[in-house]
This record gives sequence, C-alpha cells and structure tokens, in this order.
Amino acid sequence: MAAAQTPEARELALVGKVEMRIALADSEKKLEDLLKLYLTPLLLKLGSESVAVRNKVISICQHINTRIKPPEIKLPVGALLKQFKEHGDVPLIRHFDILYIQQGISRLPVADRLELLPILIQGISADYAKSPQHASQLFHLILRLLTHFKLPLRGSKEDDELRTSLGVADEDAAFLSHWFGKLLLLTIVRQSSPDSGSSARCPGLSVDDYKFLTLQGKPDAWDPSADAGLNLTEAKALVARFLASGMFSDEEKFLPALFASADTNSRISEVGEDVLKRVIQSKDVEDRDLVQTLFRLYFGSTTSEGPLPVKTPLRIKIIGVLSKSVACTTFPKEIATMVEEGLLSPELNPTKTTAGREASKFRSAIFSLVNFVARRGSATHLSSVAEGLVGNLRAFLQDQGWPTPDRDQDMELRGYGYETIGLLAKAAPEKILLEPTLDLLEWLFRSFRGDASGKDVAVSIEEALSSVLGAFSKPFDDSIRPKFRQLLLRYSSTDQSTVGGGFSRSSRYVATRFANRCLPFDDVIARWIDILAVSGGSNERHEVVEEGKKGLDPYWFRMSNLVPGSDADRSNFSFPNFDDLVQFIFVQQSEDEDDMEIDDEGDVVQRAQRLQSRFPDTLSTIITFCSEIAMHAALGDHEIREELSEDWGRKLQTLLSTDLRARQAFRSFTASSSHATSLATLLRASFDQLTRDELADVGEIGSSFVRLLSLCPEKIWSQASLLGELRALQPSILSNNANRRLAAAQAYGLLASHQECDQALLEKSHTVFFEKIKAWKDAVGGEINQTSGAIAALGYHFSRLHWRQAITLSDGHPVYQLLETLVEILKDSKDATLKGAVFVCLDQLSLFYVISPSVVARYAKFQDVAQQVYDSAKAGTTSAILALGHLAMITDEAADSEETTDYSFIAEKLYELHEVRQPEVQFSVGEALSCFASGWDTKALTAELDIEHPQQKHDPWDTPLITPSGPKREITLATVLEKTLKGCRQSKPSLKKASVIWLLCLLQYCGHKPEIQHYLPQSQVAFKYCLSDRDEVVQEAASRGLGLVYEKGDRQLKDDLARDLVGSFSDNKAKMSGTVSEDTQLFEPGALPTGDGSITTYKDILNLASEVGDSSLVYRFMSLASNNSIWSSRAAFGRFGLSNIFSDSSVDGYLAENPKLYPKLYRYRFDPNPNVQRSMNDIWNALVKDSSATIDKHFDAIMDDLLTSILTKEWRVRQASCAAVSDLVQGRNIDKYEKYLGDIWDKCFKVLDDIKESVRVAAQSLARVLTGILTRSLEAGDSSLKTANAMLSRVLPFLFSGSGLESSAAEVRIFAVQTVLKIVKKSNGKTLNPHVPELVERLLGLLSSLEPEAVNYLHLNASKYNLTEQKIDDMRLQNVSSSPITESIERCLDLADADAMKALVPRIEAAMKAAVGLPSKVGCSRILVTLSTRHNFLFKPYADGFLKLIQKYIHDRNDTVSSSYAAAAGYVARLASDQQLLATIAFCQKLYFESDDDKSRLSAGDIILSISKNAADRFTAFSSDLLPFIFLVKHDTNDQVKKLFEDTWSDNVAGSRAVFLYLKEIAALADKYLDSAKWVLKHTAAKTIADAVMSIAHGTEAIGKSNAEILFPALDKAMGGKTWEGKEVVLEAFVRFVERGESLWKEDGKVAKQIEKVAIREAKRQNKVFRPHALEALGKICRARSDLELSGTVIGIVEAVLYEVLGGEEEDKGEKMDVDGGEPLKDAQV
Repeated sequence: MAAAQTPEARELALVGKVEMRIALADSEKKLEDLLKLYLTPLLLKLGSESVAVRNKVISICQHINTRIKPPEIKLPVGALLKQFKEHGDVPLIRHFDILYIQQGISRLPVADRLELLPILIQGISADYAKSPQHASQLFHLILRLLTHFKLPLRGSKEDDELRTSLGVADEDAAFLSHWFGKLLLLTIVRQSSPDSGSSARCPGLSVDDYKFLTLQGKPDAWDPSADAGLNLTEAKALVARFLASGMFSDEEKFLPALFASADTNSRISEVGEDVLKRVIQSKDVEDRDLVQTLFRLYFGSTTSEGPLPVKTPLRIKIIGVLSKSVACTTFPKEIATMVEEGLLSPELNPTKTTAGREASKFRSAIFSLVNFVARRGSATHLSSVAEGLVGNLRAFLQDQGWPTPDRDQDMELRGYGYETIGLLAKAAPEKILLEPTLDLLEWLFRSFRGDASGKDVAVSIEEALSSVLGAFSKPFDDSIRPKFRQLLLRYSSTDQSTVGGGFSRSSRYVATRFANRCLPFDDVIARWIDILAVSGGSNERHEVVEEGKKGLDPYWFRMSNLVPGSDADRSNFSFPNFDDLVQFIFVQQSEDEDDMEIDDEGDVVQRAQRLQSRFPDTLSTIITFCSEIAMHAALGDHEIREELSEDWGRKLQTLLSTDLRARQAFRSFTASSSHATSLATLLRASFDQLTRDELADVGEIGSSFVRLLSLCPEKIWSQASLLGELRALQPSILSNNANRRLAAAQAYGLLASHQECDQALLEKSHTVFFEKIKAWKDAVGGEINQTSGAIAALGYHFSRLHWRQAITLSDGHPVYQLLETLVEILKDSKDATLKGAVFVCLDQLSLFYVISPSVVARYAKFQDVAQQVYDSAKAGTTSAILALGHLAMITDEAADSEETTDYSFIAEKLYELHEVRQPEVQFSVGEALSCFASGWDTKALTAELDIEHPQQKHDPWDTPLITPSGPKREITLATVLEKTLKGCRQSKPSLKKASVIWLLCLLQYCGHKPEIQHYLPQSQVAFKYCLSDRDEVVQEAASRGLGLVYEKGDRQLKDDLARDLVGSFSDNKAKMSGTVSEDTQLFEPGALPTGDGSITTYKDILNLASEVGDSSLVYRFMSLASNNSIWSSRAAFGRFGLSNIFSDSSVDGYLAENPKLYPKLYRYRFDPNPNVQRSMNDIWNALVKDSSATIDKHFDAIMDDLLTSILTKEWRVRQASCAAVSDLVQGRNIDKYEKYLGDIWDKCFKVLDDIKESVRVAAQSLARVLTGILTRSLEAGDSSLKTANAMLSRVLPFLFSGSGLESSAAEVRIFAVQTVLKIVKKSNGKTLNPHVPELVERLLGLLSSLEPEAVNYLHLNASKYNLTEQKIDDMRLQNVSSSPITESIERCLDLADADAMKALVPRIEAAMKAAVGLPSKVGCSRILVTLSTRHNFLFKPYADGFLKLIQKYIHDRNDTVSSSYAAAAGYVARLASDQQLLATIAFCQKLYFESDDDKSRLSAGDIILSISKNAADRFTAFSSDLLPFIFLVKHDTNDQVKKLFEDTWSDNVAGSRAVFLYLKEIAALADKYLDSAKWVLKHTAAKTIADAVMSIAHGTEAIGKSNAEILFPALDKAMGGKTWEGKEVVLEAFVRFVERGESLWKEDGKVAKQIEKVAIREAKRQNKVFRPHALEALGKICRARSDLELSGTVIGIVEAVLYEVLGGEEEDKGEKMDVDGGEPLKDAQV
C-alpha cells in the first residue's frame, strides 16, 4: 500500500484536478459552468499554509484571467462576495475575491446586480476596519450599483422602511453617510508626476480620505471613459439623492447635506439645501463636538497629511450654522482667526467677477457670525479676543478707505463692520472703550462725522455708537471723564474743521444723546451741550432739539435714565451748581472746565457781550435754564419742596409769580454775595438781549429779565451796570413789539426809580416820553406804539418812585400832566393800543396809590373815568378789567346808602361785568373783585410788588412784606361774598356762571382772611348747588371751589362734604340738584322739541302738562331732568381734590362701613359720558389704593350689581355695565367668575339686540372680550385645559340655545356663529372632542340658515334675471366649499377620535334628516366625503350604514343635492363591505330599471360613475356585476343618461375586447329586458345586443361558435316585434352576425332557417323609413348565405316595392299600413 499523502500533496492534487477541468473546457458555456462551481473554493485555497499550493492557485488564476476576457462569461459574483465577507482575516483571498467581483459585476443583469447591493453594504464598516484598501473598492462597487437602484418616492412607506428592507445596520449607515459626505467634498487633483499621487489631497479631505475615494490614487477611478470609471458629478448627484431618502437618520444626513448644499452644481446643491432645511430643525447645534467638527472643516489641518480647509462656499454654509450656535461663542480664538483670515486676506479683495461676489458673501457671513457672537457670547470669552477683533475690523474698514471710502467698495459690508465694532466694544468695554485715550469712541465719532459712504452706513455707525453708549451710561473711571466730556463737547459743536474741509455730517444728536445718558444732570458741560442742541433753530433737526430739551428738563432727564423696574432714589438726583453753570457758559464755554485762563472776576458786561458774539442763538435758552436752576437752588436752600413733574420749568415760574414764600426765598438767595456775579451776568445778558434789536420778538426773555430784576437786590443791578444804561431801554420802550415794549417799560420803572440813577439821563428820557404823549392826537402807525410805550413807562416809573419815596403831588408835577393826557385819551381816543397803555398806566398809579379819586377829579369826574374803563372791560379786555379792580382800591369804603358814591359805583360796574360771556374773562373779574374787597391783602397782587420798601427787614428771610397802604377795607369782603353767594343761586345762567367763578377766585385769593371762615358753609352749599348745572364751566368751577372749601374748612365741614359725596353714589337721589323755580332751565334748547318750539324750563313743563291734560307728565319730565342733574353732579364731583378728602382716616372709616359704594363707583367709571367717566376714574384712583386687591375683595358684589344693572331701563347704565363686565373679567382667573359665565353670556346676548345702538356696540365689545378669553384659554392647550373645559361646557350650550344660534335677532345669530367658529379654530382635540358631535350637527344646519334669503328668491325667479337654476346652484355650491363653516366642520372632524366618532355618527344622520336648504344638504354629503378620505380608519365601521342611507337622499328634488350625494356614495364605497356594495349596485340597477323618470336613471348613473372614479379598486373587484349593466345602460335613449354611462364605460374599459369577457352576462341582462313592458328598456336592450355583436365582430374576425350560441337567441328576440325608430342598428348587427357567424349557422340548421325567415320578414316590412335598410340587409344576407337559393323570393319582394313606388300611386292604398315618411323617401327606397 502506498504511503499516506501529505496534506500539501492532497491539496495540490485537488487543485490540479480543478486546473485540468478548466483547461479542458472547450466552450465558454462549459467554462462559465466550471467557474461557477470551482472558482470560489479554488480561491479559498489561497489561505493554505503551503506556499506551493498558494503559488499553484495563483498560476491557475493567471490562466483563468486569460480565458475570461470575453464579456459574455459570467462569474459567480454572489459566492465570491459572500466569501470575501466571511474571510476577512486572509488578505490574499480577499484580494482575489474583490478582483473577480469587480470584473464580474458588470456582466450580471441589472436585477442580479441589485440583489448584491444589500450584501455589499452589510458589514462595510467592519470591512474598513480590516482593510481600508478593500473597503474603498467595495465603496466604489456600491456607487456603481446605486446608479441602477430606483429610490422609492420620498415620504412613502417604502422610503421609511428602506433601511430595514436593505438590512443596513446603524454602524454601516453611519459609515456610508460619512463617506458619502467625503465624496461630496472630493475634487480630483491633477498630478504633475505619477509619484505625487500618494500624497494628494483636496479641500476638506486628508491624504487617506483622498486615497480611499480614488481607489488608492488610481487615475482612472473617476474617468468615465475607463472600464470601471465613474462620473464624479453624476456620482455626487446620485449620492445626494440617496442621502435624502429614508435610509439615513437626520443625524447621519446633517453633514453630507451641509456639504451638498454648498456644491457649485445646482442638481446637488438643491437636494442638499432641501435636506438641510429638514434636518437642521432637529439638529442640536449646541453640541460642542459638532462645533469642533465644523471648525476643523473650516480651518483644515496644519499637518502635511491632514485635510485642507474647505472651499469658500462651504465655509459660508459652515458660518451660517455656527451663527445659530451659542456654543460657538465659547471658541473665541477660532472666531478671531476666522475674522483675521476672512477680512484681511488680500486675495479676497472684491472685484466684479463671480469670485468677487463670493468674497463679498463670505465677508458678509463672517460679519453675521461676529455679530451673533458679540450679542450672545459671554463677557469672559469675548474679552480675550474682542480687542483683536475690533483691531482687525478697523483695519478692514481703513483698507476700504477711511473716513471716505475708495471707489467700488461694498457699502453693506462697511455698515456691517461698524455695527460689529459697536457690539464687540459693548460686550467687552473695559479694554476697548474705557481706556485713557478713548481712541475707539473718538474714531467712531470721526467716522460718523466724516464717512461719506451714504445714509445706510451712517445709520450703522449711529447704531455702533448706540451700542457703546451703554458702557458709558454705567459708572466709569473718573480719570477718563474729563477726556470724555471734552470729546462730547467737541462733537456737539457744528465746527467742521475736524474733517479737513471734506464731507461733514453733524454729530450733535449723537453727542447730545451721550451727554444725556452718560453724564449726570449736574454736569455743566452736558447741560451746555443740551443748550447748543436746543438753540440750533429752524436749521436743526427736530430730534436734536427734542433730545436737547430732554437734557434741560430734569423730569424728562430722570425719566430717560430711569432703569425699568427700579425705583430710583429721588434724593440722589442733583442739579448743576448755579454759579458753576454760569461761570462755564459765560467764561469757559468750550474750554476745559478746570482751565481758568480767563479772568473769572472780569467785567460782567464783557462776559455777556462775548457770549453774544460767539453763540448769539443760545442766549434765550441760557437765560431761561440758568434762571430755573437759580430758582430751584433758592427753593432748596429754604426747604420749599417742588415736585419734579412735566412742565417743571413753567410750574417753577408760576410758583415764583404766585407764591409769596417762594419769592422771598429767591430774594434771600439773590442777596447772598456768593451768587452776585452769576446773577449780574445773567441780568446783563438778559438786558442786552432785550435792548439789542427793537424789531425782533424777545419771547420769554422780557418776562425773565423783569422777574430777575424785581427779585435781585439793587447792588446786583449796579454790578450789572444797568443803572447807567437807562437810555439803552428807550428804543425798546418805543418799539413796535408789544411784549418788548411792556417788559422794557416795567424795567424802566424799576431802574429809573432807583436813587442812584443818573437824574440828567432821567430828565432827558422824561422829555422824550412827554413829547411823544403830547402828540397822541396826531400819532399814526408806529407813532401810536411809541406813545403807548411812553405812557406805560411813565406809569411804571411814577408808581415805583412813589413807593420808594412817597412823592407829594404839588401843582405842576409831571403826574398831573400824565393824568390829564390819560383822561383825554380815555375820552376821545378809539385806538385799542393807546387805551391799553392807558389802562396799564392807571392800573400801576392806582396800585401804588399815586392817585386818588380827588386827584382824578381835577380832570374829570372819577365815575366818568370808571365808566370809560368799564366800557372797555365790558368788551372782555383783561387789562381794562384789572385796571377797574385796581381803581376800585383807591375809593374809600362806604356803608350802604341811597347816594351813589365812587365806591358803590365802581362796585356796581364790577358786578355788571357778569354779562361778559367768555368764562376766562370772569376769572379776571374775580381777581379785580378780590383787589376791591381786600386791597393789598389779596394774594392776586403777590407778583405786583416787584420792588421792596426801603424799610423792609430781611431777618428772618420770610418776614412779611411791607405793602402800600390805601383806603381801609373792613366790610367790603363780606359784602362782596354775600352778593356773590346770592348770584350763585340765581337762575340766570350768565350771572350764575360769573358768580361761581368769582366765589372760587375770592376763596383762592382771600381765603387766608378770617372773614372767609364764617362764609365757608354757605360757600359749600352754593358750590354743591352749582355742581348740577348744565354748563361744564360752572361744574368745573364748583368742583374746584368745593376742593378749596375742603382745604380751608374745619373737621366738621370736611366730614359733611365726604358724607355728601358717598351718599350721592350710594343711592339715586339727586342730593346736589338744588331747588327748581319756574325759570330753572332743565333741558338744553331743542333737546325736547314739541313742533312749535321746545321744552327747556319748569314753566314749559307745567304748561305742556295742562295742555295735554296729563299731570303725570310733570313728574316724568322732572324725573328725567333730575336724572340729568344726578349725572352732571357726578361728573363734576370728581374734579376737585378728592385725594385730600379720601386720605382722611375718618372718611376711610365711613367707607369701610359702606362698601356698597364700590360696585356703583366701578360701574360709573365706564359711563358713556366722558366727563362722568373721567371724574369717576379720579374718584376711584383717590379712593382705592390697590385697585386689584379692592376689586378682588368686592368681586362678587360688583359682578352681581353689574349683572342686575345690565338689563335696567336706562340705556346709560346698560352700556356702562357692558363695558364694566368686559373690564372686570379680563386678566382674571376663571375660577373667580366661572359661576357667572352662563349668566354673563346670556345677558350679553340680550343686550346685543338692544334698542340703542351704542348699547349694542358695547355688548359686541363685551362679546368679543368673552370670545377672546375663551379662545386664549383654548390656545393655551394643556396648561389651561380645565379652564377651557369649564368655559366650553358653559358657553357652547348657551351658544346653541335660543339666545344664541337660534335667536330671532340677526346680530346675535351672526355673533354666535363667529364665536363658534373661533372656538373650533382655536381648540385642541382634548378640549373640543366632547362637543364635536353637537358642533358638527349645528354647523351643518347653519350652512342653510345663514344663506341670504335673496338666494331663494333668485332661485325661484331665475329666468327673470337671465340665469338658470343650475347656475345659481353652482354658485351656492361654491359658497359652501369656501365657507368658514365648512372649514370649521372639517376641523371638528380632524380632531375627532374613536369615541367622538361613535357619538358623531347619529348626529350626522340627524343632520341629514333635518337638512332643509341646499347648502346644508350639500354640506352633509361633503362630510361623508371628508370622513371617507381623511378619517377612513375611524369611519370604516359606519360606512355601510351611510352608504345605505344615501339611497334615501339620492331622490332629492334638487339635481345638485342628488348629484352631491351620488358623489359621496363613490367615496363611502371605498370603505363599505362587499355585501353593502353589492346592495348599492343592486339599488342602482333597480333605480334604473324600475323608475319611470329620467332623473332616477341619472342618479343611478351618478352613483356608478362616482364609484368608478373614487373607489376604483372596489369597482374593479365588482366589475362583473357592474360592467354588463353599464354596457347595457350606455345605450339608453336619453342623451344625459347615455353620456354618464358611456363615460363610466370608457374610464374602465380599454377597448371593445372587454365585451368578450362579459358577453354571457351582457346577453343574459339584455335578454331579460327584451321582454320588458317598457319600450325604453326594450329598445335599450336591443341596441345593447346589437353593440355586443358589432364589438365581437370587429374588423375581419369571425364570431366563434360559443359566442354565436350565446348571442343568437337574444339577437333573434331583438329583431322580433314591430319596427321602431333606430331598429336599423339591430338590423345592421344581424347582418354582421350572418356574415361572421358561419360557425353556428352552417352547423345548426334551425339557426340557418331562422336567419332566412327573419331576413325575409324584415324585408317585407312596410315602414318606409326602415324598408330601404331591410332590403339592403336582405341583399347582404343573400350574398353571405351562398347555401340559399332565394332569388325567386327576393324578386317577388323587390317587384312589389318597385311597383308601389313607381306605378301604384293612383291605386287605393287604404289597405296598406300608412307610415309617415312623405315624398322624399321615394327616392331613397328606389
């Protein structure tokens, strides 16, 4: 026995045998079979331990390679691939496996190749781990196979299951998406030498990546002309589409989609964009790993083997993603590098080329990113790089050209640059902004002023400055403050030298804004900047002036700088130091505040002149502001508090004019030597301005100057060098400007009366003035003004001179000369200007008691003078009224007597002024009366004492002032008060109005006198009486008067007043309406017209009542008038100082015991009368400290009151209640008012139909609020589910009730519908589902009830309007489709779940049953369509029932409704059971065959057509039941029915061959109805058989015997019977049957005989229309039936016909059947 073989020998023997077999294969087929069997195991031997075996296998492979070159030889690719996957540990096996796989895969059919795709993909990630080289070849193979792979439709079920169907593991999918992404980045690098291929790389890919994708650097891997080469662009497009499929998760798609979106080829980028949009929503861009990956892609690797940075388009996309990630802000260094590379790279300089546009986009993206980082990044991260970033951005802008840009620069980027610098500086201000040189801030200001890039860039720079503003508005280092202030000062000036003569833009607004936000109010430089801004005049922009005004008004300054939510401590708010402010403005201006080069103690006159020359426009603002600061300082020094409020400056000036203590405080302030220079400077500047230009209007400077002059000590006058400047005032006194004239005249009076005044100058001026006065009669135009000025100046001078040193009026004194002229002018002149000056002069002379009645009597009777003044006063001239009051002061008090004294005369004249109609004039009369009654004791004269008496003491500062003394006043005040109180009770409107205003003035000006206390109770009664007056002015005055009474009264009086107030609201009695006399006016004239006039007074009511004979009218009208009175009282009562009344604890106690006030008061706040409303709000605010808490406490009481009031008789109350309920429920928790909800809706809907329109409007508003609350709670979802459910369960039943949708009022119904629709729209499923069934039913009904009635009228009278009923129905149908109700119904259905559907079905059935109008019926049918299509799963169990139900409604009289239900049947058929569908088909057949009218047959056709179109699969399933019926009916005699079934047949049958399939059924059905009693059915069946014959005998084909046997009996029957119109069609088919049906009649003698019989019978028919066809048919049959000999029969038939036609006309034809046809048929018969 031979020795045992070694394993090696055995293996070699086996391999040898295989080699032998392969070598002996003599055909390609044998070789293919052998390779299929042996190639895979042969290659397995490459894993043998024996080298000899391996070498042997390799040599065999070389032989095989030469043999398999013909492409027809297929290789066992599947087996090789399986082996490749299973033997990953033997590289040699894998190497040869992959070689043959690559070679053989393209030889397989496409289907076989695609079967390999899942195997290739499965485990590819593991293959890569074993050998990247082999994995790259597999990857390449995958790409080759993917070209043949048909992707399923995106979003389809197959797409969603693609990953599972291909069996792809998660790690393999991740691997593929990773390398697909890399493939999208691949760009082929053309190598200069073959050796360099090993180190090739491209943007985004490392050397290894590049090798993997190019089959280890094979040059032809991506050469489409090579054998296995691929087209790179096509591969990328393919991969992009594959990535978009359901194969990959969103996470896996993200990066590849990002790469694809940046591709230059639109086929790839569009897919990438689309996928990216979808996946970025779910991508966590805050993932740090993702951010790092993106940065790595962006920057590439620094190593020689690593990836290069990606291309610019992809960089732009990466920046876009980073701009959404806050996490990227934690990589400041990377961002800084991006900016440096992106902005300062020279190759990115933009040009007009595509690359230039790309560079511009790239830079834009970088700016967006930096912008995002600056806004969202933390200060710690930003501070490390912000400085560098700002430096780079500045460098970028300077490269573009700065401050003026070079040509062709991108302005959008420039603007972006500035904005970003601002944001970065704001984010890290310490290093960038707040450094000693303030370099960046100065640079931004210079840019703003000098950058000529245009408006958009200027806006960006301004935005940058706004960004950095915040850094300076917080406290910052004092060391940089001086530099900062100087910088703002420099850029607030209009000096444009900073730009070097080029373009310049005003930076004043920005500088002013910085000054107001960043520097405190006490900073004098900041205030100087504001003054410059305000003084720009008409040339300055509005916002600059406004910003300046905000800076000068402490109230607005504090409001602007108040941090929201913080209650800043007001005591910290400090004002500028008055002296520092004046010193800076007048001495230093633009110099540094600490720089004192200019002599501070210099000449005041020089200071004023220097400022005048440098800043002429600022003087007015400077004087006003500095005066206000001085006043504030004076009040502060003397602890007189003044609130910072709106109009602070004006209120301060008013305080100084009316309050004695304030004036004395200011005098004390000015007396301090420390303020002397500043005050003198201010005085001098005002004086210069007043005397500078006699033509210009001085504005407020005149009054400011006179105020300052009157309150400053006389030493300051001297310091300001005013006493020697008397002549300078003269031009102003004689000027044409009235304000300037009066101010100069008063100043003249003050200065000229001073003892140090130059007497020579004084006399000269007197001479000039008296000369002017003397020539008054001849004066015209401007001369009158000069005379007026002179008169006023002399009046002021003599009065002040008399006060300083009492002058004795000796004969020849100038005063007499002056007085004589005054009397003459009063007597003879009619010039208003002159008279005005005379009144001023008399006024001043009387005030200071220079003249007396006896002095006046030297030139005219005192009473005559008074009468002349009164005459002017009567015309409403204020100066005349005050002059009359001041004249009254010089009369001696006299007791009542019958003799008319000067005292009583002038008093009477003052009272007579009540006739003047203007209310404002009566306040002047009141002031005049107070002067008459109290002399200098009245507070009205506070400001008139503009000069102190030489003996006045100043210690303490508020020592009472010495006032001029004149005739005593002891009883006058009491007399005047009594007369005034009496006037308040008069019914005469003008006297009443005047009296109440006078009483108010007397209390105001003389309230400090003891006599007043005695009259306070009477004053209170008078004011209360006047509260109910119809005149608003009287109400206003009365209400203010009550406030004054309250202030001045004792405790008892205050309590009475409060009690009255509360009482007036707690009940409806007119407590304040007073009494009624005959002449009391109750209604406005015309308010109650009676035809020949109108009722106005009580007397009118009495007369009307007696005429009508109904005494109850009196009470009705009085009730109405009283009610008006109550409302007026309430309106007025709110206007006085209620906060004082209600702050008293006793009143609080009173209110606490009477809480019923709150509900009433709450309702009155919403009264229709705006006056009542305003007053009630005032009362409420004063009464209620915490409104919300009070309402919560009394909520139920308020709501009960409102719900009761909302239906009262009075429309005002109803309207107010609606508005009040609306306000009450808003913003409150539903728990608070849930129990009232049904009641509120109910009442609301009742008033929606109110008789008064304004009430209806208020009710609509309330309804909108209720709806809004409901819909908001519905929108809130789960968070307020309980609330929404509670509201819906109360609201919906109400909306469905007779008060809502079923209401008789159209407005109510419409609102209810709108509410329901809103509820449906906003609700979620959980909330709405319980109500869906009822909602759907009601909404279906609404479709008809809301249709305009005019539509029904049109429908009935369509023909009158050239319309058809169908046209109108079509329009109605369209309306239903687009109706919001339909939309709501569909939303209800969308939200319905299984339980809701169960409850919904009976409701829909009920709606179908109850539907009346077309819209509702069509709506019901649409619902069935919606349920069948969109909710088939839930609706399927109920489909049978509805399909059966439709059979009932298909019979509707209206064709449109019937068609709609028929269409719905088609959709429901999709879900119906087979049994029900068969029943429906049977119903259609019954409908067709058993009905007598066309309409029913049409309905059957509609149903069948709808099933065919909308349930095609079900139609196909039952085609054997349907198609024969359709085939028959498509031969109906009615064209409409015929058309319907023809359409259905053509939609479902491809050609005439279909008749073969259903021939038996068609023949049976036709045969059945050939016996029908109905001619229509009989004829239809006959035509059906005819068509069947023609269809199967189409072309030249013969009819088979079996088919002929089926058809002949029916055809024979169809040919029987009488002749009928259209029978020739059957005859033609009969001929065709004979011609093609030989197979039957040749074999069956009976059939042959019957054919002969029928042919002869039909030929013998006498019907003249049919006979030609019959004879022709006989001929054709004779030709076809060669077996017959019929010549004799045929000749007989033809002879008879010819004889009849040609020769037998004259014979009697009575025996023959007479058939209509007429002569024309003869020719045809022949």
